[in-house]
Amino acid sequence: MMADRTQTPWSPELDGKTGKAYWRSLAELLETPELRDAAARALPGALPVADDSPGAVSRRSWLKLLGASMALAGVSGCNAKPAGKIVPYVSTPPEVTPGFLRYYATSLELDGFATGVLVENHEGRPTKVEGNPEHPASLGATGVHEQASVLGLYDQHRARGARRGAGPAAWQAFVEQFEGARDDRGAGLRFVLRPTGSPLVLDLIGRIQERHPGARFTFHAPARSPHAARGAELAFGAPLQAQYDFRTADVILSLDADFLASMPFSLRYARQFAERRRIGSPTGTMSRLYVVEPGLTPTGTMADHRLRRRPSEVPAIAAAIAAELLLAEGARPGAIPAEALGALQPLGLLQPRVRAEDRPFIQALARDLARGAAASVVVAGERQPPSVHALAHVMNAALRSDRAAWATPGTLISAGAAEQDLAALADEIRRGGVDTLVILENNVAYTAPADLELSALLRAVRSRVYLGLYEDETAAGCDWFVPAAHELEAWGDARAYDGTISLVQPLIEPLFQGRTAAEVLTVFAGEPRRSARELLREAWRARRGGADFDAFLEEALRRGLVEGSAAPRDTTALRPDGIAAALGQLAAAAPAPADAIEVAFSTDANVYDGRFANNPWLLELPDPTTKLTWDNAALLSPETARALGVESEDVVDIELGGRSLSIPVLVAPGHADGTVSLKLGYGRSGAESIAAGVGFDAYRLRTSGAPFFAAGASVKKRPDEKHPLALTQRHFGLQGRPIALSAPLAVYREHPDFTKAHKGPQPSLMPEVHAPGVPLAQWAMTIDLTICTGCSSCVVACQAENNVLVVGKEEVLKSREMHWLRIDTYYSGDPRDPGVVHQPMLCQHCEKAPCEYVCPVNATTHSPDGLNEMTYNRCVGTRFCSNNCPYKVRRFNWFDYTELHAYNDGLARLQRNPDVTVRERGVMEKCTYCVQRIRRAEIAARVEQRAIRPGEVVTACQQACPTRAIQFGSLDHKETEMVAWRGEPRSFEVLHDQGTRPRTIYLARIDNENPELDKP
Repeated sequence: MMADRTQTPWSPELDGKTGKAYWRSLAELLETPELRDAAARALPGALPVADDSPGAVSRRSWLKLLGASMALAGVSGCNAKPAGKIVPYVSTPPEVTPGFLRYYATSLELDGFATGVLVENHEGRPTKVEGNPEHPASLGATGVHEQASVLGLYDQHRARGARRGAGPAAWQAFVEQFEGARDDRGAGLRFVLRPTGSPLVLDLIGRIQERHPGARFTFHAPARSPHAARGAELAFGAPLQAQYDFRTADVILSLDADFLASMPFSLRYARQFAERRRIGSPTGTMSRLYVVEPGLTPTGTMADHRLRRRPSEVPAIAAAIAAELLLAEGARPGAIPAEALGALQPLGLLQPRVRAEDRPFIQALARDLARGAAASVVVAGERQPPSVHALAHVMNAALRSDRAAWATPGTLISAGAAEQDLAALADEIRRGGVDTLVILENNVAYTAPADLELSALLRAVRSRVYLGLYEDETAAGCDWFVPAAHELEAWGDARAYDGTISLVQPLIEPLFQGRTAAEVLTVFAGEPRRSARELLREAWRARRGGADFDAFLEEALRRGLVEGSAAPRDTTALRPDGIAAALGQLAAAAPAPADAIEVAFSTDANVYDGRFANNPWLLELPDPTTKLTWDNAALLSPETARALGVESEDVVDIELGGRSLSIPVLVAPGHADGTVSLKLGYGRSGAESIAAGVGFDAYRLRTSGAPFFAAGASVKKRPDEKHPLALTQRHFGLQGRPIALSAPLAVYREHPDFTKAHKGPQPSLMPEVHAPGVPLAQWAMTIDLTICTGCSSCVVACQAENNVLVVGKEEVLKSREMHWLRIDTYYSGDPRDPGVVHQPMLCQHCEKAPCEYVCPVNATTHSPDGLNEMTYNRCVGTRFCSNNCPYKVRRFNWFDYTELHAYNDGLARLQRNPDVTVRERGVMEKCTYCVQRIRRAEIAARVEQRAIRPGEVVTACQQACPTRAIQFGSLDHKETEMVAWRGEPRSFEVLHDQGTRPRTIYLARIDNENPELDKP
């Protein structure tokens, strides 16, 4: 964990502490008596239900609630029956059989790049999202946002209808007001859209430009940066888009690039990285990853060598690496033009900006890249300036790594000369040059840079139109509001990061008469009488045509993509003048003073830029690195916290450029000194009631001149002010036991049996039990820690599949979160730069399960096929099983969380999987190995009179995992990876000494360290 609720000052006590083999938090590293007491109190079940707990209701409150419920019942009886559009048919179509799942291909777009998905449908009701194996962006996997999108569909806080001013309005009234021609030919008409690659939207923008030549278009996304395109312009003279294939990379350098989690195409990149990273035997080979970054990211946790540095230091380090690689090591003949090599000579002048202690790292890294040559790749993060991106292109060209890194034309659409940025739009509004502003699914009043003051400027525009899912901050400043269709309700098209055209089709009729951006644009194009489906069909008929068009479109919708539509490679040569300009920019950038505090802004791993802030699944999902839920915080290194005299949960005032923000501190190991990291997306003030009051709005400090990094901040502690942080990392302690295992590759090769003491037969007093009757499949799971990035996709997938409820911040503070699967993160070594191991932890389905023989009512039992089962209607809530479980993977329903929290009720019930029982108060629950999927496969096999096939049963966590770190199946299927992995020398059982014989086996993490570098 990055910090503890146990407050321990970051004092000289921490000096010299490098811990045991593993530690989970800085406070645990200190091993204070107070910590041990807190850990004992934090065990689930240790906290009694107090009178003032959420479940305690007084007699007076009960009577009030009873009266209110009767009144509401009467009101509901007077309302008209809702339109019957939840299920898209009245008479069941012949191809639909109740109880049989149907999947439909569609795509979900995030900041302009599409990810192909398959959506599970129960009789017309979408309930689960899976990756599309045929789509290049997902390869069958999903991220947390794709998994949680189905809950967003059923968000009861979505806007319910159009309005004009404060009153309701009809779509026809909107059409009549804006469909006509303008006398000024669009001179005062402005549009703000999200970035997109949609051919349909591009076509509609062209039609609007023909009708309104003076109209201007702005594409805004706070998470996306123009730096990558500008860096490509410096290097190649064109805004090309970098593409990577990590399957061919032996040596990888990440310059503040979280390519495994937050960059576009990260699901694909994670799969490719894992394929080259997973080592099947001690004699195998694996890639090596170097990371330079300010704060710990999922990519940083996978690094073999990581350098934590302030944001302002990363460009100088990139220049030093390039100088060492291209000048000292020497570029390969012909790899880059001779004149381009001449332009690189000033690189040597930038090397003095690098710390002396970093030079051995840089030299060893450059030698490793040179040895890898074409199998080496350099990746620059979007937050880095254009000059760093240009240098990355130069290094990749010098390495001839055209199989691992290349460029394609950009895949996002542009309005050409009619396009302008957000700052230009704000200037036009100030000058009174805008009379109609159309904002499409873009909450600019919240996300725009603070110096633009766009929220206040909106009201200066005469007509303000907003299309959005919610009545959010931007909706509050607009006189016309149109509810947006959710992506699972919409027709459209999009492009993946590699350019592959992806089609979007609805899984359900719009619940609240939502409209798509294309439908709104059609109004201004003067063609408002067609539906979104008709628009898509006509656009593609014009683009594709042919006698076989209907068959083409049907096949594209079935597969979710257009085959062969990826962008082609671009072979443009490097430009010497552009390289010289990039080096000039690096030289001109003055380094920040050594004592200055820098601020690094980034999107949140869960709520992103704020668009998912009303999704309770994502709010309660622990952050991949900090394990923080229901909040954001100012991340500081232990050294910086000590210098400032603050500790975790202290509230501080951060001042930057005349603006201030009050926010709690979270002390984080592995964080750069002199840097404050702030996550965007919190502190919302719109009508999304779940997001309201959650976290702190870091956009208030973000300006158009410094959208990602800024220097010169001051941090001051607020006396005696605390803010509790709901962290899950300290809920379960190591207690000095080896839980997760790891070793360097050299050690593994020398001692392949280093996990021998953690597996094998153990003596037991419990007799062997053999299942009677016909032999059944024996289910088991294997998890490879070497390729687990801790992304948490599996956690949300399990929640969606198994109807796991959200408990809220107060319950998380009491260690009562309900996730059946959690990602435990362990640290080793120096807390300033620790090694990290992620370990998915779920019910181990022990053959000698300690939970089974203590249950007084036989609610937890063992099945003939090896599952540890829970019979909910027997459970009386003694919690003996949880107390006796050494893995702490059982969850107890302290309250009826459906009644306790409205976000578990209402429309959210439509998301529930009908194959899984919803548990009630007083019942224990835990991972079932997705038994409903097992039984479904068994029934299908029995009907077809065959055995279950290898790979036929896939658990939700396994299906979502981007790296395929989780493998599940029957022990009888010897040919599967799940069984093969168990035979590897590095396999081990968690808490093997307990003799529980778990069916879940882990593979120890292996790191590929450079022998030239001594890792602490």
